[in-house]
Amino acid sequence: MDATVNPYSGDEGTAAPRSRMSGLLRATQVLDRLVVEGKATSAYDLAKAIGAPVSTIYGVVDALVQAGLLERDDAGAVWFGSRMYHYGLAYGRNVDLLREARVEMRKLAGELGETVQLCARHDGVVVIQDMAEASRNLRVSSRIGAQVPLNWSVSGRFFLAHLPQHEQMELFRQYAVPSATGRAPMDAKIFVALSDEARRLGYATQLSGADEGIACVAAPIMNASGICEMTISIIMPELRVRESLDRFADAARAACARVEARVGWRPFGPLGLPAKRSEKASPALAGKTETPAAQYEVVG
Repeated sequence: MDATVNPYSGDEGTAAPRSRMSGLLRATQVLDRLVVEGKATSAYDLAKAIGAPVSTIYGVVDALVQAGLLERDDAGAVWFGSRMYHYGLAYGRNVDLLREARVEMRKLAGELGETVQLCARHDGVVVIQDMAEASRNLRVSSRIGAQVPLNWSVSGRFFLAHLPQHEQMELFRQYAVPSATGRAPMDAKIFVALSDEARRLGYATQLSGADEGIACVAAPIMNASGICEMTISIIMPELRVRESLDRFADAARAACARVEARVGWRPFGPLGLPAKRSEKASPALAGKTETPAAQYEVVG
């Protein structure tokens, strides 16, 4: 049973470390639940939604109100307080999307040993914003600033996916360019289908697009409105992605989720982990035939 502890009490010696941690975790559950509710909520309703003892949540809510992190309205419901607002402002002044994405890019390259790119859209092209090269002897590389048409890059599937299909098709017809190898999709309906599939899965793959034997796995960094602002792409020899597609896809999605959480586009779940989106990822596309996009350079 959870102890009712004021996590903001200055008397460190009166509560066991486990009780202090329990109170702190309950406090984060309350705050996270308020984000989900989106409006002032009673302590009773918070307790029921969290699945915690009502008496425990009443105590935690009282502590948060006393600390100025929550405020009560006339009906007794609570919402974020002025102190929380000031914390948010201070945090926001020091958050930068590209900086946070670079942290994950370098971390991912170090963990996987593969080349990792950050890609963004500029009108009808996909541009490499930054890149961390692989540590392996056999690695795939490109150059920062390289750009290719949207329909040539696996990342391009994410940048239009939030739009209605007729708008996607209109932009596709405006920007699509035939590739030298003929492998980039030139049919708007095929491209829209690939984009919809990528958005549903939370990642997209490309095998032997520009060069035989080169593969890419990309995942989107989406803002609070569900629009892809940037992608994290892992570039590697095709043989390695065939052996561990699930691993690379999961790693790319997790890295993007951490970036989204850091910049405030995705709420945090228990223990500070990014909360999952409402859409569930489908099984990986291992062995599934798709239309790969060719590229001038290896741009994820």
